[in-house]
Amino acid sequence: MFASNSYQPIFAAVSILIALIASFATLLLLLKYRQRLKDVEFDLINTIRRQQGMTLKYVKQGDHYIHTLMEGQLLEKMGLTSEMVTGKNLHQFYSKQDADRIEQAYSRAWNGEISAYEAQLNGVDYFVTLSPVKQKGKVVEVIGSGVDITERKRTEQIHKESLALKGALINSLEIGMVVMDDDRKIIAINHRCCQLFQIDMPIEKIVGKDFFELLQIYFQNHQLDKHIINDILANKQPVVDEVNRFEGRIFKRSYFPFYIDDELKGHIWALEDISDRRAMERGIIETKEEAVKANQAKSEFLSRMSHELRTPLNAILGFSQLLELEETLTAKQRQFVDQIGKGGTHLLTLINDVLDSAAIEAGKMKMETAAISISTVIDECVRFISLLAANKGVRILIEQTAADDCYVVADRFRLQQVFLNLLDNAIKYNRENGTVAIHWDVKDDFLFVHIVDSGGGIPLSEQGQIFEPFYRSGHQQIEGTGIGLSLVRQLIQLMGGTVTVESRMGVGSDFCISLPLVNAPGASVLPQLEKKAPVQLQDNEFTILYIEDNLSNLQLVKEILGTIPGIGFLSAVTGTEGIELAVVQRPDLILLDINLPDLNGCEVFERIKANPACERTPVIAVSANAIQDEINRVLAKGFTEYICKPIDIPAFLSVVAKHLR
Repeated sequence: MFASNSYQPIFAAVSILIALIASFATLLLLLKYRQRLKDVEFDLINTIRRQQGMTLKYVKQGDHYIHTLMEGQLLEKMGLTSEMVTGKNLHQFYSKQDADRIEQAYSRAWNGEISAYEAQLNGVDYFVTLSPVKQKGKVVEVIGSGVDITERKRTEQIHKESLALKGALINSLEIGMVVMDDDRKIIAINHRCCQLFQIDMPIEKIVGKDFFELLQIYFQNHQLDKHIINDILANKQPVVDEVNRFEGRIFKRSYFPFYIDDELKGHIWALEDISDRRAMERGIIETKEEAVKANQAKSEFLSRMSHELRTPLNAILGFSQLLELEETLTAKQRQFVDQIGKGGTHLLTLINDVLDSAAIEAGKMKMETAAISISTVIDECVRFISLLAANKGVRILIEQTAADDCYVVADRFRLQQVFLNLLDNAIKYNRENGTVAIHWDVKDDFLFVHIVDSGGGIPLSEQGQIFEPFYRSGHQQIEGTGIGLSLVRQLIQLMGGTVTVESRMGVGSDFCISLPLVNAPGASVLPQLEKKAPVQLQDNEFTILYIEDNLSNLQLVKEILGTIPGIGFLSAVTGTEGIELAVVQRPDLILLDINLPDLNGCEVFERIKANPACERTPVIAVSANAIQDEINRVLAKGFTEYICKPIDIPAFLSVVAKHLR
């Protein structure tokens, strides 16, 4: 008994010791477990911190959502730390507007929905997905995962700006534009296209539609257009054409396929309403045709007026020249004859100037340019006009300041016309006993010829106007046509030169013309402007037939030819009578008017030449029509010469004598 009782305390102590040892071991295990949990938690937090995005957790306390965790490199990009946001609500680090918006997503997640939101903080765009964590069907916290979308947002913005720019560009075009993909779906269409075809559908509703569906709605001839468009699309080649099947309007249609890396991606259509342009072009064509008709009418009028005026002038100037040869005239009668000649010559000059100006304006003035000796032409003109200068007591001085052998590129006849016009003005507007100085010099491959007078000068205000047609200076009341200087400028310009003027009131004027220089001389035969010597023929008898319906012209030519011994004169007033006389009488020379009452002169010429008896007879056209085109046309028929009325007697006799010899 005693022995058993003594062992019981020992067993109890051992049991307690074992229990203590067991408890201590359990405690050690628990401590190790907790340490492992801490290590895992540290590793997890460290991993979260190292991730590119962001992980967050929050719970709801009262009316606020309090963050229990927010870690990740995205947090650092936004300039925040975990300590700055943990334990705080949204309004403590967001603006009120952003916080209120994000809180709506937080609220949806706390109510059990998976929600998401986009936000920006400190220049960083990010996207967060929120997932609720539930226990026993109740949300106890929400875990969120965020990613950086800054680059994506920047790309989206660039794309949006690009689309906006493309939209602005396509809508700024004055032509309609439609872009479709390879499946005929509309990718883009601009406002102008909708206006052209009266499409009342918003553009955003048009994009994505089938092109032919739109065609069927808005185009009356959609079946025809669909067939044509299908052919164009199948061919895959650029096309530009015109269509006018929409309410009478005319459209220029352009098609272009577009490729990316040699792969067809779509089709571009450009449509331009050219109805007004075509109407304008038609108007221009009609206006041009009217202008041509008006120009033809003007040319015909000038030609007719030239003929009608030259015909009586032929008698006036012709008979006045014959009267000048009469030795029985008194001084007073000779003065009258001189005035008749001057008046007729002035009127003839006016007619010639008007015709020349009209020819230049119509582009029909033909220049036969050659290398012309300037000194020779000036000498000829000075000799021709010397009598006019002498009558007014004006001295003409030629002051050579350059080499004598200067040659210019010019039309000899037109150049003489220019110099005579300028010299005539220099004498006419000069003072009594004044001077006209002519000199020329060379500069930069051009010859500059100055004609300087000692007249009253031209006001500065008028110097820019004197070359205008029909301009007449008001400060000097001197007879003139107002065409001469305009014609001078036009002729010089046609010969590749210029004409200028410098003038001082009370001192005089300096007219300067420039012409291109050449090295080689021109034609060797120089026409003489002065009057010819009396005509001398051999001791033969000649017969001349003049076919002319104007009796005064017949009488004039008869009187002129009467000054040459040995000439028999025949006349006919109709073409038919003239043909009969030519065949029967076989004259040595025929003078033929072009405008006859019954037959045209060219037809008379052809009938005369068709007879073998007159095949070799020279036929000279005598006409008041001085239009160069008409002269060329008549000469092309085969006429021997063409003499313009009014007749210059010495020149006329020279031509007659040449062909009689």
